[in-house]
Amino acid sequence: MPDVVIVGGGVIGAACAYELTSRGASVTLLERDHLAAHASGRNQGLWVLPEDDVNVPMARASLETYRGVAAQAPIDVQLDDEPVGTVLVAMNARDVRAAHEAVTRAERHGFVVDDISSPGDIREHEPGVTRNVAGAWLVHVGHRLDPGALTVALARSAADRGAEIRHHLHARGLAVRDETVIGVVTDDGVVEADTTIVAGGPWSSPLLEQVGVHLPIVGARGWLVRVAPRRPHLLTHLVEAAGPHAALHDDGLPLWPTAADVVSEGEPRSEIGALLHPHRDGRTIVIGSTRQIWLTPEPPEERIVARVLEATIELVPEVAEARVRSSWWGLRPLTPDERPLVGSVREGLHVATGHGSEGVILGAGTAQLVAAQLAGEPPPFDAAPYDPLRFQEER
Repeated sequence: MPDVVIVGGGVIGAACAYELTSRGASVTLLERDHLAAHASGRNQGLWVLPEDDVNVPMARASLETYRGVAAQAPIDVQLDDEPVGTVLVAMNARDVRAAHEAVTRAERHGFVVDDISSPGDIREHEPGVTRNVAGAWLVHVGHRLDPGALTVALARSAADRGAEIRHHLHARGLAVRDETVIGVVTDDGVVEADTTIVAGGPWSSPLLEQVGVHLPIVGARGWLVRVAPRRPHLLTHLVEAAGPHAALHDDGLPLWPTAADVVSEGEPRSEIGALLHPHRDGRTIVIGSTRQIWLTPEPPEERIVARVLEATIELVPEVAEARVRSSWWGLRPLTPDERPLVGSVREGLHVATGHGSEGVILGAGTAQLVAAQLAGEPPPFDAAPYDPLRFQEER
């Protein structure tokens, strides 16, 4: 395996360091802040079935790796041994179709689904959910975990095998010699390597563009709210409102607004979903999520937390009495088809980014694909959907 320098200390970069060191590669991981500083530590912390069937093999490979990491980690990753289950709720007739599609997808991949649409069944399985629903299903899928702890555990395991983890070191650019990328330019100098992997999430594009690589990655802000219900163990499963998920693209291309759009309409409005994640202690529920194209350093919507909570209270009325403890947001890197970009983009340069809201779900599987590509081995699953240059004609 070649010597590798990885840009980005989120779950993707940490997973790549973990996988590559397990194969004997010499790895240096660069992170401008601290591990899991951004979206990798600012998400729901869930392994659930991906929305795109293409991503399922990558997701399954990730979960299998996380089981092994959690068993050996010096920090509690809080990964459920068995699925906690997801109660999928259709609030109206319009959302029933979306729920049926989700149920069919789960069953197609071998997960058991129970119809619990009657008020009695809802009361038995999840008493906190409103009875005023058009349908409800218990999908036996969903593992909770601590995403920040997972990222740290992956990086520390890599360090135990010799990886160098360098925090608070900004990647200023990519070093090029004779048309080949030979490493990363940092404030401390050039870190040279046979292969450079850019896993910088929404910050990948500015770095790549310096060497003529233009990839369609748009940052999307995702909000989460943490509440403490008055009644401990209000929920026992993940609870999600069915319905079309927020789409930030149109006609297969990212929906970056034009300057005229911003002048006339202001910042793009966030799309809201309701997904409740009860922590194992029964005293905390994390609620999400939102999507909004990232244009400004600070969030412009004053009522975004209120909008998230409004959707949640409709689904689980007792949340109205819960204490709101905190809220935060992270930036997710989206691509036009919402599939990651994984592969070589020029000599000496690899990318692993664009995972959107599924970085944790797909992280370790992505790393396995990267390792196979660098070693010249057959991929562990079909790599074509993740070709980072697949949008060149659209451009």
